[in-house]
Amino acid sequence: MKTCLPSLRSFAALALLCMATGCISHRHVVGLGGSDTNQVHARQYYVFFGLVPVGEVDTQRMASNLTSYTVETRFDFVDALLSPFLLALTMTTRTVIVRT
Repeated sequence: MKTCLPSLRSFAALALLCMATGCISHRHVVGLGGSDTNQVHARQYYVFFGLVPVGEVDTQRMASNLTSYTVETRFDFVDALLSPFLLALTMTTRTVIVRT
């Protein structure tokens, strides 16, 4: 009788890799930074595996023209879920969060 243990291990390893993607982030503080009372999310798309941005996420507009806010860009779980579908088009995504 054949067991499905190797495929179960492969699935567990893939699930762990998907959960580990949250550690890829960059944080930029503008002025004194945000107080974390309000957050605005947007998704930035890139073609040619991240070389050319598609559209423009305007972080200053997302911050409602404030002078102090924090911008965080990261590759999160949703971006990891979208990757298999977008890689065929040479596209990638990143999540942009503005905290005011």
